[in-house]
Amino acid sequence: MAMTMRLPRSSRLTDGHEFHAVRQTGKSKAGRHVVLGVLKDSRDVGFRFGFITSKRVGNAVARNLVRRRLRAIVRSLGEELQGGGKLVTIARQSAAVASYAELTEDWRRTAFRLGILPRPQMEEQV
Repeated sequence: MAMTMRLPRSSRLTDGHEFHAVRQTGKSKAGRHVVLGVLKDSRDVGFRFGFITSKRVGNAVARNLVRRRLRAIVRSLGEELQGGGKLVTIARQSAAVASYAELTEDWRRTAFRLGILPRPQMEEQV
């Protein structure tokens, strides 16, 4: 069984107050499968990430699958993000039936609209 790389604890949001701060004072953009909320902080070198998957997304198996996919997306694209602060990814109901590629593209497009990704790198459509 292959070991997967985890997000380090220093890169995760764990306190409810941090999630609340992003929601209250940050800005957000909605995509088809995810909603991204960001609270930029010029003092931070990188982003700290939080994930919300409510019961609307589906049962525990579906929610865990969506969370694993979102964490993988953040691990793969996190280095491309510009700035620093707190970034919360909220899964929408449609995330449970979306493929990994669809989630990745939606996350990337939404992050670009928030101004934290330099440009959207659209996958070539065949």
